[in-house]
Amino acid sequence: MGDDRVSFETLVAPFATAHQVAEGKWFGKPCLKTDDKAFVVLFGQNVAFKLTGEAHREALQIEGARLFDPRGKGNAFKEWVQVPVEKSSTWPSLAKKAHAFVSDTAA
Repeated sequence: MGDDRVSFETLVAPFATAHQVAEGKWFGKPCLKTDDKAFVVLFGQNVAFKLTGEAHREALQIEGARLFDPRGKGNAFKEWVQVPVEKSSTWPSLAKKAHAFVSDTAA
């Protein structure tokens, strides 16, 4: 794939100055958290996003996207959508939506 591929580091950059957003670990994987709640996690070359409502439905429509099952044992997390690296151009928008969702529920 060409220049439209987004790296996890590129995805993290817009949140570097965001209030109460920090890089961390979740299930041993790099993630972004706000108020200690993960909203984006790197999983292999893919990224999973915590989403709800229309954003969740739209994310699942992305080719190759699926509910996030970090253990691979059929126990997917209902609010999390894993999006493949081949569709990384969608990651920045999804990250903003995930941040908004977690920020709204953090209160």
